[in-house]
Amino acid sequence: MTDPRSFLIRMISVLGIFFIICGFLYEQIYASFMGNPILNGTIIATALIGIIYIFRQVLLLVPEVKWLSDVQRTRTLSKKNAKPVLLATVNVMLADQTNERQLSAQSLRSVLDGVAARLDEGREISRYMIGLLIFLGLLGTFWGLLQTIGAVGNVVDGLSSNNANLDRMMEQLRSGLDAPLSGMATAFSSSLFGLTGSLVLGFLDLQLGQAMGRFFNEVEDWLSSFARYNDVSGKENHPHNSSSLMSEGLNEEGARALLELARAIERSEKSREATEVQLDKLNIHLGLLSEQITDDKRIRDQLILLNSRLETLGSQIMNVSREQQDALGTDLRSLTTSLDRLISNNIKSEK
Repeated sequence: MTDPRSFLIRMISVLGIFFIICGFLYEQIYASFMGNPILNGTIIATALIGIIYIFRQVLLLVPEVKWLSDVQRTRTLSKKNAKPVLLATVNVMLADQTNERQLSAQSLRSVLDGVAARLDEGREISRYMIGLLIFLGLLGTFWGLLQTIGAVGNVVDGLSSNNANLDRMMEQLRSGLDAPLSGMATAFSSSLFGLTGSLVLGFLDLQLGQAMGRFFNEVEDWLSSFARYNDVSGKENHPHNSSSLMSEGLNEEGARALLELARAIERSEKSREATEVQLDKLNIHLGLLSEQITDDKRIRDQLILLNSRLETLGSQIMNVSREQQDALGTDLRSLTTSLDRLISNNIKSEK
């Protein structure tokens, strides 16, 4: 941000040069001032009041620039600092834009119009003071001319055409011309002081206008950096954007409500897509689980079949073992019978 005090340097420099010139022309200025001290004193007092006021208006920009510089640097509103006067609408806007620091085109124009109105209001008095100085100068001019005309008329009426003494008549004429000359001094001195004062105040008001213009342009550039001219998503497939909403005659609140609705729909769409993705993943897990359950069921069926086959095989083995035992028992019995017979025959043969 440009420091407004740089414009004060120009103003003080010009005033210094002006007062130096007045110092060199002091005697002539004093003689002109004494032409009508009351009116000329009023003009000089008015010019001094205007100079002080213009300097005050430039100094009022300093806290505004400091506040804006702090906001730009910290990007937050500090409650410790005093609230600005010229940037009151900007302060309200920043306090309102807590969730989303964006401005629509209409809001930006409203904020800038508020700042411009306050700046112009500060220059109205200085412009009036310039016009007042010109008016006082013209007032003194006409006043002096009226005095001159009246005094000339009195001088003409006072001259006696029957007076034969020419020297006395010339003396009377010289004494009578003092009043018209005094009126002319009033006219020219008031015009001189009035026009000079308006010239000085005009230059100072020009510097004030440049300071305010530079300040306003920098505020406008900063606010334009986060102004919103499109819709919230910036996509072309949205049916309405903020500029179209404004062109269709919707007010700021209605446009903002529609934009909030668009944001809610967009968030709902994203949530639905995320839910669909989660459902797809859940279906995949359920499919895998179903396959595992199917595999487990198949394993149980195989185990049941294997168990039945093992039972059948066990029963078959038991039957075969039983048959073998029966056959072995039969063979043993046959062998025993054969042995008994053999033993019996041996015994008989020995006898």
